[in-house]
Amino acid sequence: MLKCRVIPILTFNGVGLVKTKQFANPRTVGNAIQAAKVYNSRNVDELVFLDIYASDKNRVMNLQMARQIINECYMPVALGGGIRTIEDISNLLAIGADKVILKRKAIEEPKFIEQAASIFGSQCITLAIDAFKNSDGNYYLYNRWDKVIPLFEFLEEIKMYPFGEVILNSVNNDGMMDGFDIELVQAVEKILNVPIVAVGGAGEPRHVFDLFSKTNIEAMGAASIFHFTQYTPRDLKMAIESTGKPVRIVEKNYIPEN
Repeated sequence: MLKCRVIPILTFNGVGLVKTKQFANPRTVGNAIQAAKVYNSRNVDELVFLDIYASDKNRVMNLQMARQIINECYMPVALGGGIRTIEDISNLLAIGADKVILKRKAIEEPKFIEQAASIFGSQCITLAIDAFKNSDGNYYLYNRWDKVIPLFEFLEEIKMYPFGEVILNSVNNDGMMDGFDIELVQAVEKILNVPIVAVGGAGEPRHVFDLFSKTNIEAMGAASIFHFTQYTPRDLKMAIESTGKPVRIVEKNYIPEN
């Protein structure tokens, strides 16, 4: 079994880092390059940097800033936001990105996934899947152009395409810090046969313990827990280790409270 990963998520608005709650009300949380330095010093397993408004504003990622972030990191870095063409992917990989993250392009034109993977390899193509649970109790794919897309139907359609990983974010749990949507993770696990990075809801190590003990995933992403609490990536790795799953650089056991 591969070692489980703890992955900080840096969300960028074109000026600085922001953190949302349920994908709304972005709150400024700092400088991207400084944050990358801190996470590098804390031995995180990977780093994700997303320009969350790039597609809406029809802009590409700031390559100069992305390059500076990558230069601060010894761990793999995944970049996403505003990717529309093969050239966009090539530019991100050329500055040192290990993976690129597709979202809107993958929804609008799923065959682009296959095209990109045929050129760059499926291992560097990650899909961002933002899911929300509606008042009807069903899950849908979040998007900003008012399309009603049932989540599980979409996943059944795209699972035939060659991509290496999925970042699965619960919009309902985003920034709430009261636990992951484990039901969502379990359902997506049954459909997809690629690694899943579960994101949305981490507020304390117990939430991480619950996620890894109740699902088969091997990676989690988080932001608010690092911005707004005293917990560190090591604390989360300790929680994972206590489930019996392997992690990198764990110094002591985490024992969940009763």
